[in-house]
Amino acid sequence: MNSLNKIKLQCLSLAGLVAFSHAVSAHTGLLPTDGFSHGFQHPFLGLDHFLVMLGLGLWASSQNRLLAKQAIALFLLFMPAGALLGLAGLDLAYVETAILVSLLSFGIALSYGTDKLPKAIILASIAVFAAMHGLAHGSEMPAAASGYAYVGGIVSGTAVLHFSGLILGLLIRRVNAAGLIRVYGTLTGLTGAWLLFAA
Repeated sequence: MNSLNKIKLQCLSLAGLVAFSHAVSAHTGLLPTDGFSHGFQHPFLGLDHFLVMLGLGLWASSQNRLLAKQAIALFLLFMPAGALLGLAGLDLAYVETAILVSLLSFGIALSYGTDKLPKAIILASIAVFAAMHGLAHGSEMPAAASGYAYVGGIVSGTAVLHFSGLILGLLIRRVNAAGLIRVYGTLTGLTGAWLLFAA
């Protein structure tokens, strides 16, 4: 199978997953939320979370080392901060919309790059999107759940996805297949658009 056919197969696979998944959004209340292990699984089971977390790592692989570290560190700092605010009872309107916008934004960043954007805007956007993802997680926690352990699990799972995306992106670039990252970005953006219009 040549590389073009492989890309087409990957596109069709992800499109099918989006079209037929009942848990496309990670914040539908369908996933268990009790303790560290459920938190760790969450980034892998919620498609919106998975696409953004892996996407940040893929994007970081094309940046200088300092910016890559800052971006990942910001996400891992602001996401649990948002989750703790959610656990404390903060509830903002349009959090889910902001999460879907993060899919669109990461999709555009991966497809077209961010070279023309100021570093401050990039990092501020990452911090806001991270806080929104965290806030959604925290506010969906039932009172009886082990909230802090759950948040710790989410942060751990998210870190695994960030660094997996970073390593994968570096490997992809080493074999001169950066087009695959643009394909991933396009599919991520399309997923965000599909969910926004389907909501």
